Amino acid sequence: MSRKPIYVQIPVTILNIYSKNSYLENVYLEDATTLLVTLAQPLTLPCRNDKLLLSDRTSGEVIPVASVDTANRYQAVVVSNFQHLLGSEGDWNTTDPLTQLKKVHSNLYQCTLTLPKGIYSYKFAFNGGWQWTLPASNVELNVPADQTKVTFSLVPCDLTTQQTEVYDSINQPAAEIPASSAGMQADQLLVTLSQAPNVTHTLELSLQGYRNTLQVIARHVLDTAAYTYSGNDLGVTLTAESTSFRLWAPTATEVQVLLFEHENGPVTLEEHLHADQQGTWYLLLPRSLENWSYLYLVTVQGQTQTALDPYARACTPNALRGLIVDLAKTNPAGWDEDQHLSLQAAVDAIIYELHVRDFSISEDSGMVHKGEYLAFTEDGTQGPSGVSTGLEHLKELGITHVQIMPPARFASVDETRVNEYNWGYDPCNYNIPQGSYASNPGGSARINEFKQLVQSLHHAGLGVTIDVVYNHTFTIHSTDFDKIVPQYYYRTDDRGNYTNGSGCGNELATERPMVRKFVRDSVNYWISEYHIDGLRFDLMALIGTETMVAISEDLRAIHPDILLYGEPWCGGESGLPSSQLLTKGQQRGLQIGVFNDEIRGAIIGSVFAKEEQGFATGAQGLAAAIKQSVIGSTKTFANEPGEVVNYTSSHDNFTLWDKIAQSNAQNSEDQRIRMDELAQAIVLTSQGIPFIQGGEDFLRTKGGNDNSYNAGDSVNQLTWARKATYHAVFQYYANLIHLRRQHPAFRLRNAHEIDQQLTFLDSPQNTVAFQIDGKASGDSWSSILVIYNPNTHTCPFTLPAGNWTVVGKQGEIAEQGLQEVEGTLTLEEISCTILHI
Repeated sequence: MSRKPIYVQIPVTILNIYSKNSYLENVYLEDATTLLVTLAQPLTLPCRNDKLLLSDRTSGEVIPVASVDTANRYQAVVVSNFQHLLGSEGDWNTTDPLTQLKKVHSNLYQCTLTLPKGIYSYKFAFNGGWQWTLPASNVELNVPADQTKVTFSLVPCDLTTQQTEVYDSINQPAAEIPASSAGMQADQLLVTLSQAPNVTHTLELSLQGYRNTLQVIARHVLDTAAYTYSGNDLGVTLTAESTSFRLWAPTATEVQVLLFEHENGPVTLEEHLHADQQGTWYLLLPRSLENWSYLYLVTVQGQTQTALDPYARACTPNALRGLIVDLAKTNPAGWDEDQHLSLQAAVDAIIYELHVRDFSISEDSGMVHKGEYLAFTEDGTQGPSGVSTGLEHLKELGITHVQIMPPARFASVDETRVNEYNWGYDPCNYNIPQGSYASNPGGSARINEFKQLVQSLHHAGLGVTIDVVYNHTFTIHSTDFDKIVPQYYYRTDDRGNYTNGSGCGNELATERPMVRKFVRDSVNYWISEYHIDGLRFDLMALIGTETMVAISEDLRAIHPDILLYGEPWCGGESGLPSSQLLTKGQQRGLQIGVFNDEIRGAIIGSVFAKEEQGFATGAQGLAAAIKQSVIGSTKTFANEPGEVVNYTSSHDNFTLWDKIAQSNAQNSEDQRIRMDELAQAIVLTSQGIPFIQGGEDFLRTKGGNDNSYNAGDSVNQLTWARKATYHAVFQYYANLIHLRRQHPAFRLRNAHEIDQQLTFLDSPQNTVAFQIDGKASGDSWSSILVIYNPNTHTCPFTLPAGNWTVVGKQGEIAEQGLQEVEGTLTLEEISCTILHI
C-alpha cells in the first residue's frame, strides 16, 4: 500500500536536540531482504548503513544492512487534456503508463513528453486515483511549438520548503532540481539487508540516535510464493482411519495441537505439528478422532497462545474449542437429493431479508422452535386471526429467495444464554453456523439444523442466500488470526495502525494471497456443504474487485445460477487503494449486483435525515432520479439490470414504515400506507433485482430505532399481529410480487432490451409514466403502462391509443383486471397505476 509521506520542516538545531527523544515507530519486513522503517520524527539523509542494527534474537546473529534510502513509493501520473495526443486511452487518465513519472532517485521523479503546440492544463495524480493530486488547481501549460520536449518533475521533499513540489520545464525552467536525495528529510526508510532473515525468528531493529529497539513484523514478505499455500486441506481432514491437521502459520516457531476426547474434559493428547510446505504445519495421526475437540498451541515471536483453527467447521459452545465432525453424518434425511435453486437470470429473483431469531421469536408467531433454525421447517403455522406465519407466509408472499442475516458464528452473543441478541455483524468463526439458533449449541446440531433450514426452503421452492461478513472481525490482537500470524490478516498502514474501512476498528486484507484464499475457501465451503444459492457481502467494497472476481469464478463453477451481490461502499477510510475498492460502478460486467442506494434515496429521502422526504413521500423534483432507477440504473452506474439490487429498506437504518412515519408525521395513516405501497410498487416494477426487508409487507416497525443491532426481541421481532391488522397491505405486496413474476416485461435481461422496449411518456408534473413493449419480451400482455403519482391530488392522464385494462391502482392489484379504460384516466392520489392491452 502506498500513502503520502509526511514531511515536517524542522530547523537543524532543533532536530539535533530532539534526536535524543526520537524513536522508531514501526518496522515491517516487506520482502525477503527489505525492511520498511517508520520513524516518529524524521531524519536527514543520507543515513549510514552502520547506524542501523538488525539483531536476530533467536539465533544471536546480527544481519548486516546493505543500504538505506527513503521509502518513497510514488505512483505519479501527469494527467492532462493532452494525453490523447500521445496515444493514451483518453485524457485525465490516472493510470496512463505513457505519462507516468519514473524514479530518478528518491527525491526526484520525472517524465519527458514531446508535445505539439498548444495551450493545455495538467496536474499530477497519485496511486491511480483522484484522492491525492498536486497542485490543488490545474496548471496551464503553453507549449510554444510542435515537437517541444517538456520535462515534468516531482520533488518529494524540496530542501528549502521541506514540502512536496511539482515543476515543468516551461513554467519553471530555472527550478532547482535535486541531484540526489541528500539533505531530504524522511520519516520512512527502506532498508535493504545483505541476507534474508528467518521469518520465524524474533528480529529487532535499532537506529543510532533513536531511543528504542523495535521488533520486526513480517508483512508483505508473507505474500510471496514461498509462503502461499494452494492446497485444499487446511483445517482438519477426517477419515475412518486417520485425522490430519494443517495450519498456515509461517512465522511460528512451534505448533502443537491439544486434543480433548470429551467436549468439556481435560487435554487427552498433545501432539506436535511439523513445519511443512509454504508456511504450513502438518500432522497426520493414524486414527479417527471423530467428535474430539481441539485447539492449537502456537508460539510466535516468543509468545505462546492457544488459538482456534480458522478453518474449523464445528466447535463447542462459544467456540472455546474446535470440534472434529464427520460432515456426512450431519446431513438430514434426503440431503443428497437437495439441490441448488435454478434461476434463469438474476433479475428473476425477489429477495426477502430475515434474521433467524426475528422470524419466529414473538409469542404470536405460531412456531414451536422460536428463534431457531428449525422454525423454518415448520409447516402450516398461523398467527393472530389465522394469518399464515413462518414458511407458509413466505410461500404466500411469493418471494423467490430468503436472505438470512449472518448465520456464521459471531462474538457478541453467548451461545448458552437464550435471551441474548445481536444481528451478527461481528464475526469470529467464518465456517461455523451460529450456535444460539440451534436447539443445542453443543455437538453438531447447529450444522444439521441449518442444513434443515436450507432443505426446507428449497422444498418450498425458495432459494437461500446468506449474509457474509468478510470485511472485518469483532476484535483484533485477541483473534485467532492475529494469534497465529500477527497482523497478516488485517490491513495496516505503514505505521502499524490497523486501518478502519469497516468502521468497526479493522478490515481484512483480502488482497493478500492467504487471506484471499481463506475467503475463497470459506465461501466455497458454504455453497458446497450447505447448498447455498447466493451470497450477500457486507461492505463488499472492502473485499476488493480482484477478490470478488475470483470468488465469482469459483462459485459459478459450482452453481452457475448463483446470486452474488453486496454493499458497494465502505464504513470508513480503507487501507485498500481506491482503484481496487468494489464501489458502485466497479461491478460493471462482473455478474455481481450492488445495492442501489440511489433508488432508496429517490423514493423515500436520505436514510441519514429522518425528516427528509422522497418522491413517494412528498418531495418534488425527483422524477428524473426515479426514471434512472426504473431502467435499472443502466445509464448511470450499471451495465445490466442484473447488477442492481433495488430496495427501500434493509436491516440498517429505519424500516420503510418508520422512515415514512418520521418524514410524514403530519399525514394520516391512510396516506402513509399509500406512500408505503407506492414505494414498494416502484421497486417491484423497476428493472433490476428487488429486495424487501422481512416484515415490510405488513408495515414492520422498530419503534423508530434505526440501528437495532443489539436492541433485542422487543424491537426486532416480527410481530405477526401486524399481518392481521394490515392484511390489505400484505395482499398488495403479494399481488405485486405475483404480477412481477408472471410478466417478464418487468424483468428485462439486459440494457439493450430496456433501451428497445421501455419508453417514458409525457405525464403530469411530479409523476412518472413509462410503457413496456410486452410482445418483444415474450409477455402475455402486448403493451404495459405504469404510472407513479406521488401527489396528494388526482391527475388526469391521456392514455396512448387503445382499450386498456387496469390491473393496479391505489391499494389494489388484480391481474384479471379491475376495469377497462381508454382516452383519459384519472390517476388516484399517491398511487401506482398499472395497465395493459
